Amino acid sequence: MCVQKKPMRRQMIVCEAAPTKKADSAAKRARQAEKRRVYNKSKKSEARTRMKKVLEALDGLKKKSEAQPDEIVTVEKLIGEAYSAIDKAVKVRALHKNTGARRKSRLARRKKAVEIHHGWYVPATAAAAEEAVAMAA
Repeated sequence: MCVQKKPMRRQMIVCEAAPTKKADSAAKRARQAEKRRVYNKSKKSEARTRMKKVLEALDGLKKKSEAQPDEIVTVEKLIGEAYSAIDKAVKVRALHKNTGARRKSRLARRKKAVEIHHGWYVPATAAAAEEAVAMAA
């Protein structure tokens, strides 16, 4: 039994498909990341802008010596818009939920500080103390 072996030729196969695929997917990820970055930037910017409007309105109201309690209504509308913008940014994960909560809390505290400054709001502890003094007298 004689078996003839033919010399096998090895062909060099150059496969460039794998690196090209990686480059394509990396390019796609880069495109997606850029699109998401721009979207997130606009959401964050809108939330910051709304917050800035509220803070400016509150500062103006605090500086006013003869401010009326009705003037806080316009600020409350601005606060509602700011809350909405913050909540939308949190919903699409442009902002972390704790960051959104902190920013909303900051606006509420500033509003309450203005109300206390003008005497439109009396904190519960102070109100309880006044009632105790009135009942004692």
